[in-house]
Amino acid sequence: MEKTVARILSMIFHPLLVPSFFLLLLFRLPFYDQMSIPLHIRSMVLLFVFLITFVLPAVIALGMWLLKLIDSLEMRKRHERMLPMIIIAIFYYITFYSLKELDIFKPAAIFMLGSTVLVLMGLVFNYFYKISQHMIAWGGFSGAIIALEFSLHTPLYFWLFCILIASGITGYARLKAEAHTPFEVYSGWLLGVIVMTTIILTL
Repeated sequence: MEKTVARILSMIFHPLLVPSFFLLLLFRLPFYDQMSIPLHIRSMVLLFVFLITFVLPAVIALGMWLLKLIDSLEMRKRHERMLPMIIIAIFYYITFYSLKELDIFKPAAIFMLGSTVLVLMGLVFNYFYKISQHMIAWGGFSGAIIALEFSLHTPLYFWLFCILIASGITGYARLKAEAHTPFEVYSGWLLGVIVMTTIILTL
């Protein structure tokens, strides 16, 4: 029963959904409310990000599973993660490249650049041990909010608290599902926080 709940939570907090979650949060910040971006523009950008960063990678992963290139969609084996992660990095970079042309979406573009870097770093670490991609993504989300607090000079304590809770739930789920060791979970989250915070504050 616990493993089933853990797998459901792992799907709800899937790393491919984090870019869409970030954009939803970004649109709720006072900074964006003051800019009065039309709802249809926000919806179009959100749909674009959702399709490129979640739907297309998920469809490709499903195709790889149907073709028996991977044993399961959970990709529990390290070698099974290589090609999907390269594909995800490509889609993330496409999203970054598309958003960077629009100044009003610069924070989202930088977040996607940071996410691309994190996927590639996760790929490198994956050669040595099965670092948690879930936790890298949620660490990146946490780091982005920390960096935005400094760069926008806006207190985001409530949102940071919510994301930290979500990170904790995700880490708990990955451990209960026996998908990772505590070290793989904690190191993934720390990598995400450090890299994303550095990239956003630098750019």
